[in-house]
Amino acid sequence: MDSITQTARNIPLPPPYTLHWLTQGDTLAEAMRLAPREGAGTLVVQRAPGLLSIALVLEPEQPLREAQMAFALGMVALSDALAAHCPPERAVRLVWPAEIRFDKARLGGGRFAVAPGAGPEDVPDWLVFGAELIADRDHLREPGRFPDSTSLKEEAFDAAEAIISTFASYMMLYFDRWAHDGIGAVTNRYLLRIDPPLLRGVRRIEGDRLVEITPASGGKRSAPMLEALGSTGWRDAKGPVL
Repeated sequence: MDSITQTARNIPLPPPYTLHWLTQGDTLAEAMRLAPREGAGTLVVQRAPGLLSIALVLEPEQPLREAQMAFALGMVALSDALAAHCPPERAVRLVWPAEIRFDKARLGGGRFAVAPGAGPEDVPDWLVFGAELIADRDHLREPGRFPDSTSLKEEAFDAAEAIISTFASYMMLYFDRWAHDGIGAVTNRYLLRIDPPLLRGVRRIEGDRLVEITPASGGKRSAPMLEALGSTGWRDAKGPVL
């Protein structure tokens, strides 16, 4: 039996999206499998014990060197959706480039996949932005022994369906801003969420790299975005690390 059940029940989404519920497996892998057939707007969602996982298929018009900035756009859309559905005065922050933290505790992170064979100057057939969030930690006997992580349930976030719906709306909004105002309109929001804050100096995106310059020390740090996706260790084979 196919592990996917297609339904729009409980999650209001605009027409460009086609929702698929995944009952088992990996949402990113499933979105990659569906991408050639289903195309842009395919949104795969899984609500497993302790986990909320999503993956969205995109069809860029730009070469990969530019199109890969869709990862930053996805992180901004997800961060802003979480911020819209969490208790007030608690910060949603990012650890470069993919980890999501809420009130300084790990909540999950972002993932990304590119159609096979696409080089920097090629327009990829598809991209997939994915994310995994810790939905709850009910299986832990003593959650307090894991202070570096938290969950949507413990932090009293709104329902997962509301978060996903808002994420989908923000994705459309930020792609529109990219088209009309340039990618800087999106990446600037991404940079503002990155911890630790750069107190003095300049932080910017150049190509697919984060560049930080601190005049006081004369230092310059450059890190590639997509190559660094697993560098924070926020995820293991089972999902977000608790």
